[in-house]
Amino acid sequence: MRDLYVAGAAVLLSVLIVLSAVATAQWVRAIEVSAQLAAQEYVALVELYGPIDYDTGDVFGTSGITPRKVERLVDKIIRDKAAKAVVLVVNSPGGTAASFEVYELIKRLSQERVVVVYFTDVGASGAYLMSLPADLLVAHPASLVGSVGAVAVLLNFKGLLDKLGINATTVTSGDLKDVGNPYRELKEEDVEYLREIVMSLAEVFFEKVREHRGDKIVNMREVMRAGVYPAGKAKQLGLVDLVGTLDAAVQKARELANLSSDVPVRRVEPDIDFFEIVSRFQPSMKIPKPSPLSVEILFMWPLPQAYEVVVIRPWD
Repeated sequence: MRDLYVAGAAVLLSVLIVLSAVATAQWVRAIEVSAQLAAQEYVALVELYGPIDYDTGDVFGTSGITPRKVERLVDKIIRDKAAKAVVLVVNSPGGTAASFEVYELIKRLSQERVVVVYFTDVGASGAYLMSLPADLLVAHPASLVGSVGAVAVLLNFKGLLDKLGINATTVTSGDLKDVGNPYRELKEEDVEYLREIVMSLAEVFFEKVREHRGDKIVNMREVMRAGVYPAGKAKQLGLVDLVGTLDAAVQKARELANLSSDVPVRRVEPDIDFFEIVSRFQPSMKIPKPSPLSVEILFMWPLPQAYEVVVIRPWD
């Protein structure tokens, strides 16, 4: 009986050894496959959707475009040597001055990798600005592109306060200190002063266009009108290089990076910042949001719906 137990234990041990060897071989194979995939060249696909601002107010930081989000994406792609080219899928109306910071980040990315931008629905104003450093701009046939310029949005409550019998008195240290004050009547001098600011900021935008697309823009005067154009017209003006599909944009990225036509595409998303998520749930750790502004300068089209009724454009 004892010999029987010993024989059974030996068989069991042999089986365990075999299973262990098989499992180890599978594990090693999985590591090899993983390593092969990690080392395999690919085209990174990055989606940038929504308005551009410093803080979108989204708890998980997944909606909208912020410099922090784009910086994490850029760093992740640059660290990955297998990511040989990048296609940025952009659908955005633009936004605040944060657009300039995103522009600098994409410029840094374009210095390290081939970058192709693909406009899906809207690539306007700040979204167009941030895309300028790309090697190639591609627009979907039904997209709208352009709105190169800036706009000042002014809110004024003087008429409403008068009807309510409310008077507001403002004491300032200088005559320009309360330009755009929503509690007093808007003066022509205010509009002219803000017009100068808007045109100064717009000129910075114009210079970026001249820097990156100067030899491609057919009619800069038309572009400076800040109109938004269908893809075909945008190509005629030189705002984009190609009208086509996402597949065409990906193939162009492969060509520019000297990759074969069968190199795979992988979607790349920013790593989750758990501290940032937790901080949004902790009142003491939240970054306070600014109060609504009576004057706001945007690189955006179309304007937020909340402003559409009361907006005053300085150059009208």
